[in-house]
Amino acid sequence: MASNLFKFFVLFFLSTLALNAKAVELKTHKIEVLVNDKMITNYDIIQRIKINAIITQTNLDQDNYNKIYAAVVDELIKENLKKNKIDEYDISYSDEEYNQKELRFLSSYQIDKGVLMSLFDQNNVSYKDFKEFLVTELKWQKLIYGLYLRVTSVTDIEIEEIIKSNQRLTAAEAEEIIIQKQLELKSNKLLKDMQNEATIEYKK
Repeated sequence: MASNLFKFFVLFFLSTLALNAKAVELKTHKIEVLVNDKMITNYDIIQRIKINAIITQTNLDQDNYNKIYAAVVDELIKENLKKNKIDEYDISYSDEEYNQKELRFLSSYQIDKGVLMSLFDQNNVSYKDFKEFLVTELKWQKLIYGLYLRVTSVTDIEIEEIIKSNQRLTAAEAEEIIIQKQLELKSNKLLKDMQNEATIEYKK
């Protein structure tokens, strides 16, 4: 795996050379979007583009850059809205919770942390920004659980349908899948409502 990531790093590093013209502006931290008066700067956007590209092993080039840029802007807008709601409920977390979150996240992408940190260093990516992203996701998950877990419900019929599609699942695992889907729907609706109510200003 480390060898594959190293090969990817070569491709990634070469592709980022094409972004140098845009990267020059990073020293100014130019404001690109305001979300309820909270700033998203070009630094924030470029950092997230590089983090996402490294994590997903996506090779950046002139053909896909604008599409990826737009997707990251949308991602950061939603992240800012999540932070607002998290602050409203004063959600906290422990070091153990974060470590477990990070471990699960990296495992899902089959990435070794040591290799990841090396890639971050070579591509001038801040681990602090990566951690902030994971912390926001962890706190948001805790918020959604706190708000909606008690109102979720699962029927025997739903469990049976899930098991029919994958007979290796236990009833408990099937129930957890159903609950997670319900919570995801609640999360998406809350975020959509927040986005509709937010004041979002794109700077030119």
